[in-house]
Amino acid sequence: MNPLPRFAAMALFVLLTALVALLAMPVWRNLRMDPSSVHATNVSATPTATSRAVISSQRLALGIAVVALGLTMTLILCLAMRPARPMDTAGPFAASRKEFGTLARLAESSIAQGAELSRERDVRRRAEEDVRLKQQLLAQALDEKIRLGRDLHDGIIQSLYAAGLTLESVRARMGTDQAEAERLLEKTRTGLNGAIRDVRAYIVGLAPENLRQSSFAQGLRTVVSELGSERNAEFDITIDDDAAACLTAEQSIEALQIAREAVSNALRHGGATRVTLRMHKSDRELCLLVQDNGSGFTEGKTREGSHGLVNMRARAEKLGASLRVSSQPGEGSRVLATLPIIPPGRA
Repeated sequence: MNPLPRFAAMALFVLLTALVALLAMPVWRNLRMDPSSVHATNVSATPTATSRAVISSQRLALGIAVVALGLTMTLILCLAMRPARPMDTAGPFAASRKEFGTLARLAESSIAQGAELSRERDVRRRAEEDVRLKQQLLAQALDEKIRLGRDLHDGIIQSLYAAGLTLESVRARMGTDQAEAERLLEKTRTGLNGAIRDVRAYIVGLAPENLRQSSFAQGLRTVVSELGSERNAEFDITIDDDAAACLTAEQSIEALQIAREAVSNALRHGGATRVTLRMHKSDRELCLLVQDNGSGFTEGKTREGSHGLVNMRARAEKLGASLRVSSQPGEGSRVLATLPIIPPGRA
């Protein structure tokens, strides 16, 4: 209960009590005065109207004060006996507490909405990451498919083509030189077994063994020996050892595949009788040259279904290298690949 009404009632009671006491004192003295003295006084001096009016007013004021005192006591008792109301108990801060409660509910609602938005953002972000991952996997699978097709074209198909040319030579010698025919058959069998090993290596995702396990110069001579078997062609090979030593493993494999494709095109399509292969080093670059004296071709025109030039350019682009192919009908072809020198720490 609010204590302010009680405090005011008690203060009023004290003031009225003091007032009653002050008013009662002269009235009480008049009532207790001796009758003989009063008689003597009346004899000596007749009371005036003024004195009688003062006494009457004192008695009236005393009566009013007594009534007020009684009313004050009644008020105090009523306040003491009144039951406490909720508004009195809550006090003057009830409205403020209600506003605080409303603000608290709004804050809780805002926090819940923020948490829901955060969860939605997380779900959306995970969905976007899944989409990006699937796209990356799809792109990697497509790149791997293209790489595998390029390697099969530049490696296995060329080996099988060389085996087919050797078998043609065997047919021509079957009736005239049995021993030479047997030798060529054995060479063909060896070449086909090598192609089988390369196919197995591709199946498990490895580069051809003869390219991985040998140096660049050895690998290049192996390629030339395989493709030039039973072909009436001369090969002029000059490889700078310092330049070959600067090749990374990936550069060595891709450069050998570029050289293989260029030599195969010169022999198969150009009918070249002389092929020159060079590798040298400059300050920042490694240059691989394959030049032939074949029939050549018109630049910008390729045979339908041919992938040789496309594959060579793709391999050069993969290495960050440049590839220039120049040719004219009847003047042979020239393939120049320029590879960047990669420091050992970044290889």
